[in-house]
Amino acid sequence: MKRLLYILATAVAASAAHAAPVYHPPGPNLTYGDVSNSQSIMSDITNPAASAVQLEREGAHVQFGLISNIGIGIEYGQVDNIFNVIDEKAKAYSDGLAVTVPTFTGNPNNPIDVNLYITAVQQAIEVPVADLNGVLSTVAADGYAKVFGSMNLPLMPVVVGNDFLGGALVFDANASVVTKASGLNDNIDVDFASVQSQLLAGDTVLNLGEVTLDLNTQTLKVNNNTTLLTRAAGIGELALGYSRQLVKREQGALFGGLRAKYYRVGLTQVATRLGDLTDAEQLFQDIRDAEFNYDSNLGLDLGVLWVSENYRLGATVMNLNAPKFTFPGLDVTGYTPGPIASQLARNYVYTMEAQLKLEAALFSSNRHWAINAGLDANAVPDPLGDDYQWATLSAAYLTDSWWIPGARVGYRSNVAGEKMDYVTLGATLFKAFNIDLAMALNEVTIDGTTVPRGAILNMGLELSF
Repeated sequence: MKRLLYILATAVAASAAHAAPVYHPPGPNLTYGDVSNSQSIMSDITNPAASAVQLEREGAHVQFGLISNIGIGIEYGQVDNIFNVIDEKAKAYSDGLAVTVPTFTGNPNNPIDVNLYITAVQQAIEVPVADLNGVLSTVAADGYAKVFGSMNLPLMPVVVGNDFLGGALVFDANASVVTKASGLNDNIDVDFASVQSQLLAGDTVLNLGEVTLDLNTQTLKVNNNTTLLTRAAGIGELALGYSRQLVKREQGALFGGLRAKYYRVGLTQVATRLGDLTDAEQLFQDIRDAEFNYDSNLGLDLGVLWVSENYRLGATVMNLNAPKFTFPGLDVTGYTPGPIASQLARNYVYTMEAQLKLEAALFSSNRHWAINAGLDANAVPDPLGDDYQWATLSAAYLTDSWWIPGARVGYRSNVAGEKMDYVTLGATLFKAFNIDLAMALNEVTIDGTTVPRGAILNMGLELSF
């Protein structure tokens, strides 16, 4: 639990120092889903077409967020007690693992005696090496810790709708940060080719390729490129959107909108060879102190929304132009040439791939009750390469009273990537303050305590007049 609190504190510090990122739905959208239901300012800007709906229904208006969204989240991989596992296995690289190797009592000039002893040495180290390879491979494939945070700048977003504009303008400025620690496994190779010559020479410390065996202390040490890679990405976004009614019919109205965005994306990477690791917790401290490299680009969103008396149907294409961001690779001095060194050294390219979002909402006649559904039609990666494709379902009650809170409950599932499932709930207090919480249904053990694999908390304050 101590490690969990430490990582959460790191996430808060990072998010305060530094879009609606795919890994972190903003504000009440955490529960609603990416659905335009007019029950919060965040839902009114999800689809670029949605902000003009209020103009049609209520006339000229202004909405803005005092601090419309600030939130943090955490996610773990599927390896139980991952930090303890990493710290324990790192000892094989730093302190060495205890092994039991029999004393050589044969004739060093007798090939049969020597070969029998070599076989005994092989048998003594095969099990710990195989165990290390297996555990480190699992950690690399399924073990990670990820923390993230996002916030809108004070007073953002601002929605202004009036007849002079013929629609509604949206101004937004927001920032998010995400960091993740994961493993790159370099399979431990043991070379017995020169064992006989080393034994005949009287050596008591045997060099076996990526393994050193000390016959005096009965310890085995590993030296290879197995690495813990910690990455952090920060995304700053400035957005300007416009929406208006396109078609009016007796059954409803069609709205359209577009949103232009300026992105400034920063990335930093810290690679720590397992043999140089002292404490897995230090990974997040190191990445927080590292310098970011930045790249900038533009993005474009398009949206349409059909609005009827009791339902809405909409579609949004996010990042239609798929902007790219390129960052330099790492210095791999000290690494043995190979796949891991090559991977770390090459430039890292992040592409904000285009994503189609579909939405539907069903309302009661007084519009206090709503059932919302959202679906991402395709998966897209976040800056660290994790795929997201959300499917959401929620029900909500919006009150006109300052004293009776509004409430919402929902379910969201990432049907791509880690396939995480969350139950979500939220409340609106005094018609202005929003708080939403998501808890993963998947579980993992951390420091002996069973916890949800993921949790997200959002808060925000908004006004409308």
